Amino acid sequence: MLYHQHFPGMGQTSSSTPPLKNDPDLTSSFGTNPQNFKMKPKIVSQELIAFIESSLEEGKLQETVSAIRNALSDMEKAPVNIALIGETGAGKSSLINALRGVKADEEGAAATGVICTTTERTPYPYAKIPSVILWDLPSIAFCAFHPNEYLKKINIEEYDFFIIVSSGRLKFSDREIAKAIVQMNRSFCFVLTHTDIDLEVEKLINPRRFNKENTLNKIRNSISSILKGVTYQEPLVFLVSNFDVSDLDFPKLEATLLKELPAYKHHMFMHTLSIVTDSTINRKRDMLKQKILKESRMPRATIPFRGLTQNDLEMLEQTLNNYRSSFGLDEASLENISEDLNVTLEELKANIKSPHLFSDEPGTSLTDKLLNYIKHSYFSNFYHLQNYFIDTVASDVKTILSKEELLTKKVSSFYSNASLCWEEFLRKISVSTVVPESTCLIHFIEMFQSDSDEFCHIHFLYLLTCWGLSG
Repeated sequence: MLYHQHFPGMGQTSSSTPPLKNDPDLTSSFGTNPQNFKMKPKIVSQELIAFIESSLEEGKLQETVSAIRNALSDMEKAPVNIALIGETGAGKSSLINALRGVKADEEGAAATGVICTTTERTPYPYAKIPSVILWDLPSIAFCAFHPNEYLKKINIEEYDFFIIVSSGRLKFSDREIAKAIVQMNRSFCFVLTHTDIDLEVEKLINPRRFNKENTLNKIRNSISSILKGVTYQEPLVFLVSNFDVSDLDFPKLEATLLKELPAYKHHMFMHTLSIVTDSTINRKRDMLKQKILKESRMPRATIPFRGLTQNDLEMLEQTLNNYRSSFGLDEASLENISEDLNVTLEELKANIKSPHLFSDEPGTSLTDKLLNYIKHSYFSNFYHLQNYFIDTVASDVKTILSKEELLTKKVSSFYSNASLCWEEFLRKISVSTVVPESTCLIHFIEMFQSDSDEFCHIHFLYLLTCWGLSG
């Protein structure tokens, strides 16, 4: 996969390994902490971000959910920006041409040569996956830029995924770039180019002991070990020849991109979305807490414990309902949201807590249940319960907006049929020794020609890539 554990299916840092934070080596090398760069991914449009922030601030959760669902259903149009980064002569431009299936002398090809040919970041469309842009970046050593200036020059905050390109060996700058990418919560893979030349040199030096697979494994393991040591994650490493796309790991690299990038779009969208929604919800939550702090007569004064009166319970329930309404989680809004999501009201409520805070529980009084929610039983119970209600309601909104299975619209019958056909096809060829020209392939080609659904296109291209026919 293109990713490991950092996002739900998409990140870099293992859950068992601490993320990189304020690495002094990284900071001294780049002149700044890469975490200081405010990421500006374009996979979620600024218009959608502004609409979501406004809707959440006004408590219009239903409108927020609707906007997110529409964006998810139109995901194939969402742009993904992939940056190819490395030193001069690493083969970034040649790799872009190889991925795009164009020759160096063709119109629109990335310029290549023995001298530095890329002086400005340059975008190239990746026609095999709609809306994916490959960015050819200048070398990190270009014009002897200070690393901090380099990060600014290439607009480091705009890319969704990185391909670190190197040749000959893993260099110091490659390691520093990898650390910077991880600190910015982005994913990367590492590509070593000109590996065919390295193999030829090794063969000349040790003709008797030369073993191609052993040599490749040593190179791959060495790079993986070093990158894992500086990024605390298991990196993807590909050894390629830019000029023979059927050799070494190039087919695997291309097949990985074709297979994983559509899912990567969804995960990047949800990750970016959570940053926007969480910060907006947190601001509203904190404003409400500040308000009750000012309104509370004795927020920190100790009072004798006396439990909660019936009047207290009624006031607290009304307070909770007010908070739910403020965030768009009142009963009427939940009913409308459940209809929009094509789930029952009970199914929607099963994912959240606030509607159940005042529900009866056998063997427990309502007073005891509520007081169990707070730890400061000898402080103002009313004040602390208000804070607990706000936290719970805010958390519920985050939960709903993070449930991709709820937010994703049901796919079309074609999408489902394409998935079934794809799975059946893989099952058949996995147990068969016949060549791919089968009735199953013909049927899949017919589906590919009759519909523009991205799912079918991506899997068909992945299929061809595996057979070396994508060009």
